[in-house]
Amino acid sequence: MTSIAHIASNVFSPTGALATLTGYEHRPQQETMARAIAEALQNQRHLIVEAPTGIGKTLAYLVPSILYALQGGRKAIVSTHTKNLQDQIFKKDIPLVHAILDKDFRVALLKGRRNYLCTTRLRNTLSSTGSLFEREELEQLNRIREWAVRTTDGDVENLGFIPNSRVWDLVCSEKEVCSSALCKTDCFFQCAKERVRSAHLIIMNHALFFNLLQMHDSDDHFIFEGDFVVFDEAQTLESVATSGLGKTISRNQTLGLIHKLYNSRTKKGLLAKEERSVRSQCREAELEAEQLFDTIRESVLRIALAAFRHPAGVVREVRIRQPYLVANTLTGPLNDLQTVMQHLEESAETDTRKQELTAARRSLWEADVLIREFLEQPEQDFTYWVELGGGRSENLTLCTSPTEIADRIGPKLFRRNTSVIMTSATLTVEGRLNYFKGRIGAGNVEECVLDSPFDHMQQMRLTLTRDIPEPDKRDYAKQLPTRILQNIDRTRGKALVLFTSNALMQSVAKEILDDFEERDLQLLVQGGDTQRHELLEEFKRDIHSVLFGLDSFWMGVDVPGEALEHVIITRLPFAVPNHPLIEARLELIEKHGGNAFMEFTLPEAVLKFRQGVGRLLRSRTDKGWVTILDSRILTKRYGRTFISSIPRCLVEIIAASGETEFLPIDEL
Repeated sequence: MTSIAHIASNVFSPTGALATLTGYEHRPQQETMARAIAEALQNQRHLIVEAPTGIGKTLAYLVPSILYALQGGRKAIVSTHTKNLQDQIFKKDIPLVHAILDKDFRVALLKGRRNYLCTTRLRNTLSSTGSLFEREELEQLNRIREWAVRTTDGDVENLGFIPNSRVWDLVCSEKEVCSSALCKTDCFFQCAKERVRSAHLIIMNHALFFNLLQMHDSDDHFIFEGDFVVFDEAQTLESVATSGLGKTISRNQTLGLIHKLYNSRTKKGLLAKEERSVRSQCREAELEAEQLFDTIRESVLRIALAAFRHPAGVVREVRIRQPYLVANTLTGPLNDLQTVMQHLEESAETDTRKQELTAARRSLWEADVLIREFLEQPEQDFTYWVELGGGRSENLTLCTSPTEIADRIGPKLFRRNTSVIMTSATLTVEGRLNYFKGRIGAGNVEECVLDSPFDHMQQMRLTLTRDIPEPDKRDYAKQLPTRILQNIDRTRGKALVLFTSNALMQSVAKEILDDFEERDLQLLVQGGDTQRHELLEEFKRDIHSVLFGLDSFWMGVDVPGEALEHVIITRLPFAVPNHPLIEARLELIEKHGGNAFMEFTLPEAVLKFRQGVGRLLRSRTDKGWVTILDSRILTKRYGRTFISSIPRCLVEIIAASGETEFLPIDEL
């Protein structure tokens, strides 16, 4: 039998199947990556691949993955971070692989179960609308009923409007009320599970993957055993896994669960037709929930004022270092309500009614557990904090998360007799994968770091500014608008300007708006009423426009061609250590005798810096500038780490006077 490594290598060779496609360019790095992945799969080894933009990494992992799934009888799981990449793989890349391989294979797209409409629950809910919904909610339910006849996948994303959470909660798939034993064959989640069972390749997102990994031994565990996984956009794994292993419960969630049973204002809910004593217990739980979260808010604001000396409303996340922040006055009413519901379940007239009550009671129990765990802080290696709602919002969220995840996910992921493949364009710091591997518990996993297919010496110029004040100096904010304008004039717009501070971004935008109008340039600024994707589309359409962006624009922005010829980074992206989880990680490193700046802060900033720089070149024909308006890259010792982590290119050092000095990057 011909090895899949040999077949994959042939597919990507200069005379292989891929070469028959219009516009094909042979990329040696793509062939190397495909062969390395094929060999890892065939030998049941794990592999981490840094594949810079332009290599064509998606095809490089899809082809060997599908070949191995067909040959070895194992499912291939492809996990991505963004929905955009999920859709691209499913709609664009998979048809291409079908054409290349000329083999019959099945692919399924899978999302979390609450994304899917359960037609059984929909029918049951429609039969008891009077006691559940107000008029506007009933109108939405009817729109969902009409959509249920037309949709082919039952995915809420394709519904056409955002339904009220109370409405969707009663018709979406949920454990105990949506299962193969209870639902008919038209249930969209059960159909999705069937597609997954028969598929050779499953496309999902990281959040769902780690959610399913947590339920490894539960009834929902219908994938993974013997299967293998390819993580694309692997640079986000630590943050997503941390969220997946963490737990949250909010004021609004808790009240929503109680209101699902009975809302004293609308007189609606699952228990609306029960005796007055039952409704009174719901009201008692509601009042206690409001009181508990109000008490938590007061305590948290006192802690914030003492720790940060900020007025209320400025701090959004507050770390809770000691257990028993407040007395738990809610657990009693919630337990009493659960007891009442259990009696109602036992006397329920129909199985449907019993199942809905059981599911609602389970949700109350889970909320009670989460609140108790937050207040008691039983896990020593977890970080606990409260997130306060912005503006006039009374919502607040109790959050818990493991401070480090390497020891928790490493053994689960990197098991024997299977393969985990991880890939991204930005995983290394100074060309090494040590930092990334340490953060996710990858240990001695094999690695492959590929060269970029772009000629950066010809395509990219790095512009550094030596005489601008450091960002923490007062004069920096004063000079920044002028420096941005000077650089924008070099390319007459066509620039993505990346910020790390929203306040500074808005201030600069306001100050230079008139200058943009004089130059007849459009300024697009993140944070207004315009959505991110709309800003990007307008930026692409108006090739002389300038886009000011924050965190979400440092990665996942793909603007090939002349619409983006200049990336301006206003400040090296060091994370401010004011988030409780970052603070706890820094403390843990110091506690173990390490250097928190060198071991965490610096490599995190370098990886984000590389992502920002990577926005510039998206094809072999792109050309442009990357300008850094942070003098620390030249004056601080750690600046060399940033420079040596990006491709070799020509560097110019520009002064405020406009004088320039040109140097190769390795002479800095």
